[in-house]
This record gives sequence, C-alpha cells and structure tokens, in this order.
Amino acid sequence: MLEEHRNFAVNRITEAVVIDKPIPDWVGRDVFTLDSLQKLGKLEFGKNTEINLVLKVQKYACQHLYERPLSIDQKITIIDDTWRQVSATVANTTRLQDWLVSMSQLSVVVEPLELKTVILERLESGMQLYKTDE
Repeated sequence: MLEEHRNFAVNRITEAVVIDKPIPDWVGRDVFTLDSLQKLGKLEFGKNTEINLVLKVQKYACQHLYERPLSIDQKITIIDDTWRQVSATVANTTRLQDWLVSMSQLSVVVEPLELKTVILERLESGMQLYKTDE
C-alpha cells in the first residue's frame, strides 16, 4: 500500500507552528459566526436533504474515504482491481456537488439518478467553456 498513490487528510498533520496572536490580523473578527459562515456559503441550513449516495470510485481515489468516511453508515465494496463502490447516507448540498464535480475524473455517481443528472449538467457546462474559441 505504501508504494501506491496516497491522498493525505488534514488529520495526518504531525507538526504545527503556534503564532503569538490568538487570531491573525488577516482573519476578520466576525468570520466564524454562524451568520457569516452561512453568507459565505460554508453552511447550508434548511437545504440539507438526506440521500442514499452510491459512487463508483477508482481504487486509489477511494483510499482517503477509509480514514475520512462520508457518513457513519458508509460502505465500501470491491468491484474489481480498479474500482470500488461507495455507498453512504449524506446531505445533498452544493458542497457535495462541488466535491463530486472535482472527483469527476475518478468517480461516477451511480445513485440517485437526479444527482447524477445535476453533476453531468455541470460537467457539460464546464466543457462548453473550453470548446468556445474566445
């Protein structure tokens, strides 16, 4: 496993440097309030509907999900030497969609079909930007 591709998660940090100030000058004082985080799109109150997500994920891209599961009921099963199936109950949020788009070369949404359609539409929209001559 050590010779294979690895994705590293934040929880693997082994060293850090402590700064003198409790909050650096570049961090606004109200940045970490719930209202501020929601306005920044970091929280999605009221939009979270749970879905049963099923993904087909390439083996090496799936490694970090063993350490940082998508949910407490996540299950990973082996499809073959290249692919894994990941199933989990998750909140259907814009953040989830953004993550799925970022994983589009390494994974495919199998279910729910509505989410698969949304991801496909976002990918096609992005492809159109690259197809224009401007």
